[in-house]
Amino acid sequence: MVFVSTKPTLPSWLCENILQGTLPWQKSSIQPYSHFNHVYTLHDSFLLGTYQSAETYGESVLCFLWDALWLPESVTHQAQPGEPIFLLIKATKTMGIVFSEGTLPKSEKQPRRILKAEHVEVDDQTVLVIDDIHRNTLTVVFSGQLHFLAMDNRQRQLTLDIKVDS
Repeated sequence: MVFVSTKPTLPSWLCENILQGTLPWQKSSIQPYSHFNHVYTLHDSFLLGTYQSAETYGESVLCFLWDALWLPESVTHQAQPGEPIFLLIKATKTMGIVFSEGTLPKSEKQPRRILKAEHVEVDDQTVLVIDDIHRNTLTVVFSGQLHFLAMDNRQRQLTLDIKVDS
């Protein structure tokens, strides 16, 4: 696993699980970003890091410290008040990741809050663009699936209800 970036606020248990590939992805919610975005937001969350593995070529994991203020009660009541909630998104068949200058936190600086996240689907590809409050951008292009996994600081998986009415 190659760290593109990380911040000391990422707990060691989470770093270890990402590096060792032991996150419970088999229990994750697999949905298009449009379905996730219909229920949840990344607004005011922090991008803590992006990770890619030589062993799982084409997979990228994005790690966020999720802002509970914008989350539905169905998620926040699963964690203790004030406890951090981490959102992990795995994109399969990643074709590229592009960062603008300053997108990821430096060791001496705090991570930046996310202002907005937008996506567009073209043919069989999805482009996810995440902007922070300083106009820095992370762009992920992929053609596979997105896996969504939420965990609290006690390493418990939180249930994400991502059902969209047709």
